[in-house]
Amino acid sequence: MPEEKTHPVPVWLTKDFVQEMLRVHFKEDSLRLDKLDIKPAIANGENYASVMTRITVEYTTKGSKGKRRSTSFLVKTTFAEKDPAAHVLINYGVYTREMDMYQRIIPKLTELVKSEIQDNRKLFAGTVNVDWKTNSIIFEDLSLEQYKVACRLKKLDLEHTHLVLEKLASLHAAGAVLAEREPGILKKNYDRGFYNKHTRGYEPIMTNLLKALSRSLNLDEELRQRYKAKIDRLVDRVMIYGERSTTNNPGDFLTLAHGDLWTTNVMFQYDGEGHPINATFIDFQFSVWNSPAIDLHYFFSTSIHDNLRLKSQPELIQFYYYKLVDALKKLKFSGHVPSLFDFQLQFRMRAFYAVFASLIFEPLMLYNGKEEASLEQIISEEETGLRFKDDIYQQECVRKKLHLTLPLLDHWGLLDEM
Repeated sequence: MPEEKTHPVPVWLTKDFVQEMLRVHFKEDSLRLDKLDIKPAIANGENYASVMTRITVEYTTKGSKGKRRSTSFLVKTTFAEKDPAAHVLINYGVYTREMDMYQRIIPKLTELVKSEIQDNRKLFAGTVNVDWKTNSIIFEDLSLEQYKVACRLKKLDLEHTHLVLEKLASLHAAGAVLAEREPGILKKNYDRGFYNKHTRGYEPIMTNLLKALSRSLNLDEELRQRYKAKIDRLVDRVMIYGERSTTNNPGDFLTLAHGDLWTTNVMFQYDGEGHPINATFIDFQFSVWNSPAIDLHYFFSTSIHDNLRLKSQPELIQFYYYKLVDALKKLKFSGHVPSLFDFQLQFRMRAFYAVFASLIFEPLMLYNGKEEASLEQIISEEETGLRFKDDIYQQECVRKKLHLTLPLLDHWGLLDEM
């Protein structure tokens, strides 16, 4: 994607603020901050509602006998009042949900996974500080432990995919058990993912990208004849079908879904031979109480190799399901656990999630062109906005992928009237 502008350093991120934060975090009142280095992160085109900053610190304590220690942290800051896309995002609660996740929910999930599932591998970056006055979160810098994000263009192979599904099962099991043990803990602000019954703020994004997809089909006679009319009809129904696909039904297994699970929201740690040995999850702005199937559809549609997406989904669901059941047993979950057959049906009932993830979001995620990438550009009807949206679907990799994706969705009946 094109390089974005560097955001200014938050004015509140001062030496005094960081020193006090470190004293609380390390439980050491004698701590003295000797050096603070702040490097504003460059927005990558994926995190539209926040800005990432890395701070590197050198400090001394009474017990260190003058010897400096150094480390780094990541600072995530939201700017609801300055965000040009705030009118889209504000009603989804994204500016407060992730702070609540890191302050209240993630520490509880971490403890459940470690103490009862007995998996000591990291599931999340540790919370260092949540400050509601500055709308900021400070958490561990996982790069210090050699965690890194996989390439969004190359996607994930079976080894990476299995690891993500194993860790996702732990996250989903812990979320279900947390809600069972602490009723109401997820009641506020966890009811609105990309599709919900409260707001349709994403509607212009969904419809404008579908219109751009329709225009791109005119460049391919085979695809135009088979699918253009279906995509045009979908423009007016994408929100209805999306909301239907996320409506919870009696008997569904429900949990805290990540809500935005794709390649860049997972960090991997590797062994000496380059094999992934752990996966951690980041970015919880769209976490939502819903079926785990929405995470599976979103992940399969945006993040794994095409051969896995097209041929191996039932096997991958089975792999995930057995991991989920095992984790729920360790956590002594007392709620209803569906059979594998029923869970596969639940997955199919949420299948429209694969339509929006693969036809609307994945092409945007794959964008590597020269146009400015932003939510405002997607919403805009100006020449630059139209040019950006058209460029998304005219990328060679996207055009090739449509020959695989559209038939798959069409065979499932997801492009017909529902």
